[in-house]
Amino acid sequence: MLGAVTRRPQTGQPASEVRTVAPPAPGEWSAVPLAGDLPTERHRLPARVTRYWRWRAFYSSLPLLVLLVSGAIVLPWGPGWVRWGVVVIAVAAIATYMIILLPIRYRVFWYAISSTEIDIQSGIIFTTRSLVPMRRVQSLRSERGPVADHYRVTTLKIRTAAGSVSLSGLDRAEADLLCERIGRLTGLVDDV
Repeated sequence: MLGAVTRRPQTGQPASEVRTVAPPAPGEWSAVPLAGDLPTERHRLPARVTRYWRWRAFYSSLPLLVLLVSGAIVLPWGPGWVRWGVVVIAVAAIATYMIILLPIRYRVFWYAISSTEIDIQSGIIFTTRSLVPMRRVQSLRSERGPVADHYRVTTLKIRTAAGSVSLSGLDRAEADLLCERIGRLTGLVDDV
């Protein structure tokens, strides 16, 4: 069958469940579900990731707040109530992001990995769903800084020729297992 796709069995499936699926006709939807279409295959981040995101947001916004407060004290760029009003609005926006939007980000984010694809959903106001075929993965990179190290989380960057996707806030052990699994499925060799 020309253009047929052979779906390999998932982990835990017997080899007898390998099936060949014909590509859909133009204008039709495929009956083969994506990795994230099955709620049982979706994985969430550890709950402590929201605390990590809050500290990152705080440390990232600290230079802006110091600049705004210094400018409100030193520079005469308008009446005092305007200068301090700008500072209060900036603090309120940062606090809203840290208190309200980060838990929403946690609830919306999930990822699913199958033998053929990586499916990631993220976003706060605008939800984005990324689907990366395993055959397109070119490199994997694990990153963590001092704050991430304290919370035992890691960011896994998956690069393809078309761009990259990130899994930010993975548990350290889970990130290592994912690197190993994706490396096996894509044929990437660990030269380090």
